[in-house]
Amino acid sequence: MKQLSVRNQQRRFPVSSREVIKAMELLLNEHLQIKAFDLSVLFVNETRMIQLNQTHLQHEGATDIITFDYSTCTLLHGELVICPAIASEHAQKYRVSLGRELMRYVIHGVLHLLGLDDKTTAARQKMKLEENRILRRLARNFPVDSIAHE
Repeated sequence: MKQLSVRNQQRRFPVSSREVIKAMELLLNEHLQIKAFDLSVLFVNETRMIQLNQTHLQHEGATDIITFDYSTCTLLHGELVICPAIASEHAQKYRVSLGRELMRYVIHGVLHLLGLDDKTTAARQKMKLEENRILRRLARNFPVDSIAHE
């Protein structure tokens, strides 16, 4: 099974669901060589992200991404909930495009589904290095900036 879905439930930042799916197909099939997956990406506004963060993680405020993992031993299965408003702030801070920052979050979520975590400083550094490596490779053969338009 190889299934992807993308839903954009926020209006402030134009996100191309078609481009996100293309990038994810390349990421999962070519770069990570995942055999079976069922993933969905949901783009939400800050209000919705605050609600999800409080309800599911008992954290206050908005966050950039929440990953829900439903994986089994044979299927990478999960939902990535991403907040483009927070991504836009980070993109400005780090001087990258919104599309690149959103793709970083997709990669981050997939890495969580693959078992990486960012709970300690060492684990966070390892995960960030892996995100950077994958994002660089993906950006060589996919225009990640096309994911969103500011």
